[in-house]
Amino acid sequence: MDKNTFLSKFHFHNESEILSIYDKIILANKIHKNIFTSEFYPPNLWKTLEDFKGQVGINVYSHGIFENAERKILVFSQSEVLDYPVRLMKIKCSSKFVSLQHKDYLGALMALGIKRGKFGDLIVKENNECYAAVHEDISDYVYMNLSSIGKCECNITFLDTNITEIPDYNFKTFDINTSSLRIDCLLSSMCRISRSKSEELMKQGKVLLDYLPVTKKDKTINDSGCVITVRGYGKFKVVKKLGYTKRGGCKLHIKKFN
Repeated sequence: MDKNTFLSKFHFHNESEILSIYDKIILANKIHKNIFTSEFYPPNLWKTLEDFKGQVGINVYSHGIFENAERKILVFSQSEVLDYPVRLMKIKCSSKFVSLQHKDYLGALMALGIKRGKFGDLIVKENNECYAAVHEDISDYVYMNLSSIGKCECNITFLDTNITEIPDYNFKTFDINTSSLRIDCLLSSMCRISRSKSEELMKQGKVLLDYLPVTKKDKTINDSGCVITVRGYGKFKVVKKLGYTKRGGCKLHIKKFN
């Protein structure tokens, strides 16, 4: 794939970063070695790359540590990759009188002068614990310099992902009945809105299917594994099809990200 065609696939992203990725693909093809990106990328980018990896002459893999990670680093490789330059960091704050949120942890990390792209997802748990995917090239710097989240002192440890149970997002689970697997029908059942409202949200660019915009109301979804983001309503994952209704519709098991 030539450079201009490649760039046209990512009109929604910074051109210099896309050119950097393109150069890494060319290099990986040339030297036949694994080439990793030095940053984590949002899902609309890595998902697009994975969808047309057959056109770039090399395998494209993404990794963000967590099962449902949104932000991932990329590797261009001739074969499957097992080891990535990513570390799982646990931040534990000791105060019982402060309830910290995602923005507090991210703000403290950004205050160290590090680009957002050096961090993947941050998953906040109870008892003021946060788990973060961190690129290994800045992990030691973070360990040496991050001493507090706001006014709350913190302790940092790096976990071995081979022996540690990796945390994931918290979900609310529920089942729905939908007349079909068309995206407008699914949105109507999942978000409890009318099909006309579903269509309106799609026209406004507020609906993402597997992190990419969807505008056609008759788009059919997979009955397991797809992720649907609806601005103003949340992010959902279609886990599996449970069966059929008496009228021929589908019963689906859904997870909603908290």
